[in-house]
Amino acid sequence: MNILHIDSSPFTAGSVSRELSAMIVAELCARHPETTVTYRDLGVTPPPHLSAAAMSLLHNAQEEVITPQLQAELDGIYQSIEELTACDVMVIGAPMYNHAIPGNLKAWIDQVCQKGKTFRYTPQGVVGLIPGKTAYIASARGGVYSTPETLPHDFQEPYLASILELMGVKDCHIIRAEGVSRQAIGREKGLAEGREMLLQILNA
Repeated sequence: MNILHIDSSPFTAGSVSRELSAMIVAELCARHPETTVTYRDLGVTPPPHLSAAAMSLLHNAQEEVITPQLQAELDGIYQSIEELTACDVMVIGAPMYNHAIPGNLKAWIDQVCQKGKTFRYTPQGVVGLIPGKTAYIASARGGVYSTPETLPHDFQEPYLASILELMGVKDCHIIRAEGVSRQAIGREKGLAEGREMLLQILNA
């Protein structure tokens, strides 16, 4: 099994999403000793946002002058797509920032979610080109957004599940640690609940 492990928090110490994603990877590796892990740290090394030249070339197949800067951007995009297509399982550390995901994670998604590479349009609708994979979202929230009252403000987990499904990844599991900034819940309780969710899924 090949795992693509992605972290996106800019905090290298004290990050709940990093701890949660590491917990998921460690548990998977313990159950599958033959596993290999490819790690990409979007928090420490953020990918560039797509340039107009790259978008024109990738989306519309328009001719572009391939400058060294554009070539470097394309090389990074193709490497990210190759890592994604090669994995069997992806583990994505995704903290909630302002009701959504961090900008560096969105930049990576914009790189890998490419027409003709990871999805295509057909007369019957969009078809994902990387099916058969399993995704685990290590979701961390300072507040609680899983109640009926707060769910309308959650543009983090539904977005990630939706964009993964667009590319054909329908087996998506949310491992959630929320309320980690609230005194009544806190970091340790949130992580413990996340671990319980993980074990329930893996033992099912």
